[in-house]
Amino acid sequence: MIGASLDPRSKLIAVLAAIGILMALHQWLELAIAFGILLMVILLLRQGLAWLGLLKGLGFAALSFFIIAWLSFDLVTAIVAALRLLTIGMAFFLFFQTTSPEALSNALIKMGAPYPFVFVLTASMQFIHVLTRRVISIRDAQRARGIPIEGGLRTLRYLPALAGPLLIQAFQLADELAEAMEARGFGAPGRRFRCEPHLMLLDWAMITISIAALVTVIWI
Repeated sequence: MIGASLDPRSKLIAVLAAIGILMALHQWLELAIAFGILLMVILLLRQGLAWLGLLKGLGFAALSFFIIAWLSFDLVTAIVAALRLLTIGMAFFLFFQTTSPEALSNALIKMGAPYPFVFVLTASMQFIHVLTRRVISIRDAQRARGIPIEGGLRTLRYLPALAGPLLIQAFQLADELAEAMEARGFGAPGRRFRCEPHLMLLDWAMITISIAALVTVIWI
């Protein structure tokens, strides 16, 4: 796929330029066109199913923005707010779906970011899936014990049965990670990476087009 072949730095610049463009658009028709373009890219990259999964949460947030803006301002403002949130979410979705945490960390270090900061950022991205699986396992175990963790307001009564084991496992996971980092000499100078990112012709073209589009939209 084209997205996977691009350097993470060029994709990061492109997504930041896309966010700037989306923030500069104030007409609902312009944002609707941007939504269609981003949706077309998602479908071309065969990320439609993953996008539908994200849309469950993002759609609820966009609907909430729509209702609040409609009640506070008017219908056009509400449509613009909802479309802007959806399109910004789609831009970040494309970036993270086509960029692995390891590739992102290498690119950020190449751009001069401190290694401890980059490590914490990428580690948090990786452990989201680990903690999600832990939550599912704890929920199933508590259900087997007869604790009704099904969702809704009544779940708040049994929240400690879910949050308690999750916090304990999260602390255990943090201790294991700290021991592994110490054993591998975390913070030692002269660190090298197995895969070194390099900007190719396609990356420079992506950077040039992104910056030119951002400058053009702001100028207009």
